[in-house]
Amino acid sequence: HPIKVSSRSQQSINNIMPMPNPTNLSTSQQEKIKNLIQTKNLVVFTCTYYSSTNDNRLHQCIQTLNDPTYGSSTIATVVVDGSPPEVHEYLKHKCKQGLTVVVKEEGRYGRGKGGALREAADVAASLDGVGDDTWLCWQEAEKSDMMRCWQTEVIDSGVPSDTNTGIDIDILSEYDVICPKREDGCFQQSYPIEQYHSESYGNYYMNCVMKRALQVVKSNDEKGPVPVSVIDCKDIDWHFGPFAFRRKLLPLWLKYQGTSYDAQLIPIVAAIRKGYSVNSSLEVTFLLDGKMKEQEEGNLEFIEKRLHQLNDLDPKLKQSWEDDLYC
Repeated sequence: HPIKVSSRSQQSINNIMPMPNPTNLSTSQQEKIKNLIQTKNLVVFTCTYYSSTNDNRLHQCIQTLNDPTYGSSTIATVVVDGSPPEVHEYLKHKCKQGLTVVVKEEGRYGRGKGGALREAADVAASLDGVGDDTWLCWQEAEKSDMMRCWQTEVIDSGVPSDTNTGIDIDILSEYDVICPKREDGCFQQSYPIEQYHSESYGNYYMNCVMKRALQVVKSNDEKGPVPVSVIDCKDIDWHFGPFAFRRKLLPLWLKYQGTSYDAQLIPIVAAIRKGYSVNSSLEVTFLLDGKMKEQEEGNLEFIEKRLHQLNDLDPKLKQSWEDDLYC
């Protein structure tokens, strides 16, 4: 059956009232964060859970936040953390610059990674200085190098200067969602070999699903069917993780009730089906930290985790092209 598509002109996304600022940051700290948001037009948001202070991933997260060049002193960053109290306090204490918005997870949007992701997105969207066109950028906290990529290869790439006039041109102005893709050499070099192959396969599969779905797309738009080219996009690096969307699209993510990785990706499918413009061609030279590769490569537990992702996430993603839209 053809997938059902809803155009923006027919079904507007309801506005969701911003929540009060949940942080305990001082007025001066909040003002610095506001200035960062207004200067760079983006907020990075993430969610975390660490069972103990010995978790290698916790220390990778702290490295992400405290990096002097690309950490949270240079880009507004929100962390919703569901760790045990002693681990949560340790994380807050280690955020040296004091500009990371670290919030204890409240479970307002359900359980699991999906609920925490939605809560983090809501906190990020509520920060002073965020407007409808502000980019809300999701990434896993352990992907330290992505903080560099957001600022130098993704959002910053959207405002090059015209060589004739010297005027900045926002080439991202026409887009609503960004799905960065990994440069293949960096991907293969820095990731565990099993993950490189499993995620490459998953991407081929999911892009084949997307292309077939878009070939039969229909719309009930009063002006007639929306051409496939209007909602088409290039191949997506589905298994990478990081993505960004304009704050005005926040309800697409808040209204989806998935509890795991599907909470990241199925709203992207919904955005495409609703006619929003998705940029999936921006390539990043992201490098996974070497300690992560060393820990995970050849590790049966992690290999089986990759297998589970393919068998659990990808069928859900495929089905989402056929299901009625949830929003």
